[in-house]
Amino acid sequence: MKKEDIIQFAAALPGAVCDYPFREERDIAVLRHADNQKWFAVLLAAPKARIGKEGKGSETVLDAKCPPDLLPMLCNTYAGILPGYHMNKKHWITVRLDGSVPDEEIEKLVRLSYDITSAGNRKRK
Repeated sequence: MKKEDIIQFAAALPGAVCDYPFREERDIAVLRHADNQKWFAVLLAAPKARIGKEGKGSETVLDAKCPPDLLPMLCNTYAGILPGYHMNKKHWITVRLDGSVPDEEIEKLVRLSYDITSAGNRKRK
């Protein structure tokens, strides 16, 4: 799945917006809720060495929020899913967009992240 496809899928979710909040990093796309401003996904370039790949350079990845109890199972099932790069590794996953994770699974993960960060799903203290 390509970056543009993920943006198109996520932007179709109710109240979801895509923006580029970092002036210096115009290639970082943030998908968030318009009502509560919470991020549910980030598309960014990650160094290959940091995402379990060989070689120099970087690759576009998807970071998405994930329930902590689901994270180990996802990482064990798909070689292309890792604990979150540049995010809290307990609550976020990184998905490589190299074909190692099926497109349908990526869409499910984006939807899950969208659902758990929605305004009606607040954390209780």
